[in-house]
Amino acid sequence: MRYFFKYIIRSSRLGDIARFSRAFFYRGLDFLGQKAFFILRTFHLLSPLEEFNKKRVKKILIILLDRIGDVILSTPALRAVREAFPKAEIHLLVRDYTKELLVNNPNINGLQIFKKDSLSKDYDLAIALHPGITQNYLTFTCEAKYRVGYTGWGGGFFLTHTLKDDRSTRIRHEVESALEVVGVAGGKTEDKKLDISVTEEGEKFARDYFKKNNLSSNQPVVAIHPGARQEYIRWNKEGFAEVADRLIKFKNVKVILTGSSKEDQLVKETASLMAEKPVCAVGLRLTQLISLLKKCSLFIGNSTGPMHIAAGLDIPVVAIFGAIHPLDSYQEWRPWNEKHIVVSKNLNCPQCHPTDCKTFECMEMISADDVVNAAEELLKTKT
Repeated sequence: MRYFFKYIIRSSRLGDIARFSRAFFYRGLDFLGQKAFFILRTFHLLSPLEEFNKKRVKKILIILLDRIGDVILSTPALRAVREAFPKAEIHLLVRDYTKELLVNNPNINGLQIFKKDSLSKDYDLAIALHPGITQNYLTFTCEAKYRVGYTGWGGGFFLTHTLKDDRSTRIRHEVESALEVVGVAGGKTEDKKLDISVTEEGEKFARDYFKKNNLSSNQPVVAIHPGARQEYIRWNKEGFAEVADRLIKFKNVKVILTGSSKEDQLVKETASLMAEKPVCAVGLRLTQLISLLKKCSLFIGNSTGPMHIAAGLDIPVVAIFGAIHPLDSYQEWRPWNEKHIVVSKNLNCPQCHPTDCKTFECMEMISADDVVNAAEELLKTKT
């Protein structure tokens, strides 16, 4: 059934129509907003635009309302802001479920939780690291003199210093995109390493978990994450089960199947397809998952937050990518470390339309052999 609907959407170009309608709406909104703000400034009801003055920046708010992977890949940008403003007080506004990634981040002074904490009105600089009308609006509501962010997704008129969102046409890694945003305010760094907070609570959990499940540092432990937020970027559970079985049987490794609480059924179904017995770790807190992955020898999975956690912890990663749409591409979202192999079959796929590729064919072209071969190669470097 999903292939039928996919065919209808592609043949009728509904995806193109939806994108055009959304872009038209945002352009109209920004046009009206710019006119309204011009009038307000003319009558001195809104502060005039000023040239950026780094010396006037004492307190900074960075807005990062995105998901796990986006947050992790933005940590070099946080370092760039700290290096540019070493004496400034830097706060980070995040969603509650991503805060554990950042609790010990050395480049910020405090975390603000979206929709829980009230923002003060004394920020000198506010930076929306990713596109979105909500993020841009928040730079305005905190009354920062300088407001930096993207245009193209609505609310560009709330900003004082902008850059165009061209990620779908000028492809680069998400780390580089985030660094470009803070670069508007002078943020630069040569150190592009990812930062992931590790807590003592998480470390204790991982030690106890390994002991309880008879896992040992003397035997390679492979974490396999079969889930993903969007179904179209998931490889099939049968493939994950076969890879896990082959690694256990022929490479003498232990396998942990991981998943969020919403992926409990998927993890159970994957385990039920296996001849060997894996360990299942579902619904862990983020700090627990971080420390658990930190003890593993290899991570195998789709383009997900846990994949970026593993890469940030410098764990070797086999990353499975299917969609070629620029905003889902491995060129933008590949693991940000040297110890990874991207498994993909879509580079020259004639069945995929480049602007509407929420398809399953490319993922199904990936075989268990492809993934096992990549895993074996990385396990060699680990041993």
